[in-house]
Amino acid sequence: MGNPTELAEVMVSPADFFEIAETTRIRSSIGLKLSDHSYLPKADEPRADWVASVAVPAFKALAHMGVLAPRFATVGTGAGLDVLAAVEILKSNVVGFTDLHDDVLTHARENIQNNLVDQNVDLVGGAGDILTPLAGKLSNVDVIYENLPNIPMLESTDLAEGQASSTFVAERSEAIPRLAEKNLVTLHYLALRQARQVLRVGGRVLSSIGGRIPLSEILSLSGSAGYNGSILTYTWKVQSEPHDVVGGFAKWEREGKGPFHFYPVSILRDTFKEISPAEAGARALEIEETLKPYEISAADALALVEQGEKVGHTVAILDSVRIPESVN
Repeated sequence: MGNPTELAEVMVSPADFFEIAETTRIRSSIGLKLSDHSYLPKADEPRADWVASVAVPAFKALAHMGVLAPRFATVGTGAGLDVLAAVEILKSNVVGFTDLHDDVLTHARENIQNNLVDQNVDLVGGAGDILTPLAGKLSNVDVIYENLPNIPMLESTDLAEGQASSTFVAERSEAIPRLAEKNLVTLHYLALRQARQVLRVGGRVLSSIGGRIPLSEILSLSGSAGYNGSILTYTWKVQSEPHDVVGGFAKWEREGKGPFHFYPVSILRDTFKEISPAEAGARALEIEETLKPYEISAADALALVEQGEKVGHTVAILDSVRIPESVN
């Protein structure tokens, strides 16, 4: 693998991107440097960005509940924006972060360090598979956030080439429940299993899962991995990388997975416009039912994308609380 070409610096405003008027622990203007492997933040379209539209509302919901995370970890940090959000919103002081590639991790560490006002934050990073890089380095974590990819990659795809944040290597040695395999949430399940290495009892894993499958199936993940689960927040986003992502879901739908569903952006915008993500989380099953008439299959969504149309999907934050082993 050659040396990745560094991209131009991306500037992000917490006021616009995090909807935080005044920050105290991170800079008011965030400069980010990325490699070719890094997930590019959607600075010009926050509604299409996972950190801005999904992670930040979930962190705010926890903080509103009085739940902070002095010890925080994130899986697949990319540019490091999720870490900066946790430091500001969840008041995190010890932070673990992982990503698949060494160069992404190097840039993320620099991005985090360079944009902290409060330098009393300990950073523990590691490159590798899911939470494995943090095992033995970090323990008693309060909150883990993960936004892992769903789509098993094609055999022709090379992880070393470019940015592949929407796919993962399908060959796993672990036993995977059919529920997770059928719904393309294998890595979310494995993250819950691996989290036991670093998460304290009573700590929680926030799994950011695109609601292209029923909420009942998402909730079942927690129980299958030995946690108590609930929906913390429910929101929506414009589908990013639509050709690759929707195309990937359409392919696996033809192979018998899913089914998967998307929605017109206008319907999602109208449905969620007067309700906060936390309020929507409490009413998630009800809202899902109202959206059923507008579901679009992955194949039909791909046809719209190929015509230049935007499609969206709902997103649930699955809040999985670790229970004592004796209770499992």
